[in-house]
This record gives sequence, C-alpha cells and structure tokens, in this order.
Amino acid sequence: MVIEALEESELGSIRPLLVDLLQGEHAGLPTPPPTRERLERSLPETRASFVGENHIFAAKAEGQIVGFCWCLLFEPGTGLEGEVAELYVAPGARGQGIATRLLAEAVALFAKHRVTFACVWTREANSAAVRAYRRAGFRPTDQLVLTWYPPS
Repeated sequence: MVIEALEESELGSIRPLLVDLLQGEHAGLPTPPPTRERLERSLPETRASFVGENHIFAAKAEGQIVGFCWCLLFEPGTGLEGEVAELYVAPGARGQGIATRLLAEAVALFAKHRVTFACVWTREANSAAVRAYRRAGFRPTDQLVLTWYPPS
C-alpha cells in the first residue's frame, strides 16, 4: 500500500467516500440520514482549502459586555458547517436567560446560512451549559471525541 497526498485535480476522487461518511455520521441522530442522491447533489466540489467566518454575539448590560457567543461558519468541502466555539456569561449575570438568548442568535445564524451541520463541545459535568444547549435544540450524539496536543 502507498499513501500519498492528492493533487488538487484529484480531490474529486474522494467524493463517493465523503458521501458514505456523511451518511454514516447521521447514525444516532434523531433524523433519518439523507439519501445518497441528495448528498451527491448537495456536496460541493472538494478543494484543498476552505474559508470560514467568525460571528460573535455579545450581551450587554449598562454598556458592559456580560456574555458572548462566538460562532464559526466554515465550508470544509462537505457543506457549510457551524460551531458554537465559545459561550460565556459572567458569573454576576447568570440565571437571567442570557445564554438562552445568545444561543438563539447562534441558531438563527445557522438557519439563515443553511448550515448542514452545527455542533458545540462542552463537558458533560457542565450541567448549566448542557441545559442551555439542549434548550437551543442541540442534542447529544454517540460520538467519541479524541484530542491531540503537540508534545511539550
């Protein structure tokens, strides 16, 4: 077996595998997976690079920012994706529905841009965040997240 980097002109050759991957990623989600034909039609051309955007919503009280929601929109080649990268409400402002309002803005952003997938990462032990994300429509999936950090 040989492993090699694909040239830009060869990137389309992975398209059938991307469709397989996208169908498989729907396992465990509350909605049925899209058909292979629908995925084939909607899958953009595979490129060597992609672009993204940051969108930051801030909650202000008396002119001071008391919370924010940092969202990402990016197109990796499999459809526009969204992520809630950060959500934070200052301790003195918690319990007032600020996180709920910020997440409503995030979800509206995702809907407006017709993202194909949106996610958020949090710790299961962060029960307040989990409740806020669930209220906003995010649902847990059966995925294992592994991380890699460079050696120190």
